[in-house]
Parts: sequence; C-alpha cells; structure tokens
Amino acid sequence: MGRSVSTSSSISLVLIFLLSVDLFGAILRANAVAQIIQVACDSSIVREFCYNVMENDLDAPWAVSKAQLELITIGMAERKYTNIARKMLTITFSETNPEYYKVYRHCLHHYLLVRPHFQNLVATLLVNGDLDLASQNAMLHVFVCMGDFTEFPNVPNPFAEDNSNMYYYFELIRDIYYAPLS
Repeated sequence: MGRSVSTSSSISLVLIFLLSVDLFGAILRANAVAQIIQVACDSSIVREFCYNVMENDLDAPWAVSKAQLELITIGMAERKYTNIARKMLTITFSETNPEYYKVYRHCLHHYLLVRPHFQNLVATLLVNGDLDLASQNAMLHVFVCMGDFTEFPNVPNPFAEDNSNMYYYFELIRDIYYAPLS
C-alpha cells in the first residue's frame, strides 16, 4: 500500500513538472508573439485599431511570423466583411425610400465586388506578392461606397462605421506588409 502511494506521488510530481514546463513555454511564446503584434501595431497608421483587433482575436497572439500575422489579419477582415455585407443586404432590401434604396444598392454592389479580393490577398501572400497593391485594389470599392454618401449627403449613412472598419482592416494589412518584421 505504501509503495502505490509513493508511485502515485512520483507520477503526480512528474506531471506537475511537465505541465509547469509547458506553461513556461507558453508564456515565452506569448511574450514573443506580443512583440510581433507590438511592432506591427506601432508601425501602423491605424495603431489603436490594430491593438484593438489583435487583442480581441484568439489566433493573433499565437502568430510567430509576419506571414502568419498577415494571414490572420486577412481572415479577421474577411469575417468582418461578411457581417457588413449581410447587414448591407438587410438594410438595402428593407429600404422603402427609392432614393435611399438607389444609393444603398450602389454601395452594396461595390461591397459585393470586394469578396474576390480576399482570395487575391491570400494568393498574393502565398507568392510573397505586393499586399500593398492587393489591399488598395480591395479598398477601392469601399471608397466608392463612402463616396456615394458624400455625393448624396441627404441620404442617411447606416454604413459609415462599417466603411471605416473595412478601410482600417485593409490599411492594417498594408501596414503589416511594410512593418519591420521577419
């Protein structure tokens, strides 16, 4: 009986030691990742937005390279885009004012043209291409939507914050591309 308690204690100590080593390794990885995010965000013109989205994403703290962080950011942008496009569809097709509907529909049209740009961003990343140019091409459609509400200031803009967020995501992708990361 004394021997099984001793064996159980030894096994427990070994397990505690292994878990401690793994926890220590995870802390070291998190600190290294925090450095990647810090450099990326500090290099960005949308610094506050960068820190906000990186801190609220489950995958970002585990990125260990620039390419991983770029891919994670593209994924975050695509998820945000999907939510915005759904919102635009709902608002546009619920609108009863013909003037508002026309502007919303045009804006929605340009948002729907953004979808293939996410595939292009990933493909560009995979071949070490120019993410700056790929991001600007995607951003163009967001700018058209923003311009619609400048051209028609009497039409309420339920997408103003969404347009800003998409612009910030594309800018962040560009900024990470230029950030001094390895």
